[in-house]
Amino acid sequence: MYNFTIMHKNDMVARVFVSDNHKEVKIEKLVPDSIIQPFGGNDLSINRVYSFLKSRCYEDGRADLQEILKKANLSSNNPWEWNKITHGVMWEDHLWIKFEGEELCWEDVRWRK
Repeated sequence: MYNFTIMHKNDMVARVFVSDNHKEVKIEKLVPDSIIQPFGGNDLSINRVYSFLKSRCYEDGRADLQEILKKANLSSNNPWEWNKITHGVMWEDHLWIKFEGEELCWEDVRWRK
């Protein structure tokens, strides 16, 4: 299983459970649909999870993408692998991904101080 929790700062927003083959998903919303809930609405599919993860990556057409991937020791812009490294942290919001077994908090992963 590929299990993680979507966090907003130090608050849990959703728990996501993805099968090993990335074909099945279960999403447990921990806050109601709102601006901090990335899985608002009724579409709780694997495609929705993949889209969320992909939105936390660099764009595929970026001119310096290969250089960025090389620095991250990745051979492709794989959302599953990229988010394991970055925890999905973005500059423009306070959402991030906490993986099963991690003892991290927002202060450990945030870019902005």
